[in-house]
Amino acid sequence: MAIAFISDLHLEPIENTRLKTFYNLLSEAHSRFDSLYIIGDLFEYWIGDDDKHPVNKDIIQNIKKATDSGLNIFLIHGNRDFLLGSKFEEMTGIQIIDDMTIIEDEFCKIMVSHGDVFCTDDIEYQNLKKTLRSEEWIESFLSKSIEERIDFANQLRSQSAESSSNKAENIMDVNADYVDEVVGKNNLDLLIHGHTHRPAIHKLDSGASRAVLGSWENNEGWIIEYKQGNIDLKSFPL
Repeated sequence: MAIAFISDLHLEPIENTRLKTFYNLLSEAHSRFDSLYIIGDLFEYWIGDDDKHPVNKDIIQNIKKATDSGLNIFLIHGNRDFLLGSKFEEMTGIQIIDDMTIIEDEFCKIMVSHGDVFCTDDIEYQNLKKTLRSEEWIESFLSKSIEERIDFANQLRSQSAESSSNKAENIMDVNADYVDEVVGKNNLDLLIHGHTHRPAIHKLDSGASRAVLGSWENNEGWIIEYKQGNIDLKSFPL
């Protein structure tokens, strides 16, 4: 079983090298992997499945080509694109799965997560996440016009950047005790996540590993390749 994992592409409705590299990955993935897991923040923002921006429609078509070719694509919501819904699934052929989903073969038991659930020290972020994921907020937001939703998304991005610049680095990273708790409770061999933009493979005291994907930025993208119990964290130029 060969699996690829990517995260934090932060695609925007503009043509750029990030987008072209993603398309190239999709076109090649079916011949290299059985499955592709996109574990959060595929998009910089997603304001609803009814957004008909031409670039977003092109992204949908390219993903559909990949799933039609036989590639299984799974997606976990990130903090930027948690409004991806059933219509997006239908249009692309992907399957949206829960955060902290466990997958396993005869070699390894793996949990995949966007990663923000482990950043428990960032109380401000966790409170905001709880608000934005509520049914009431989502229903109210999706009732607004496309233009209003885009304006709000841009405001939220600005606020997030300002807030992050004023926080200590350790607050925005995962809480090691919570990671150990989840790994132990689920008897994991491997935890894979993104979100923190700090690519590395960490060996835990339990003997398990925590593999962190990097974001696609500064002309560099990241991927984790898994096969028969072996993991490889790779970077590549955008």
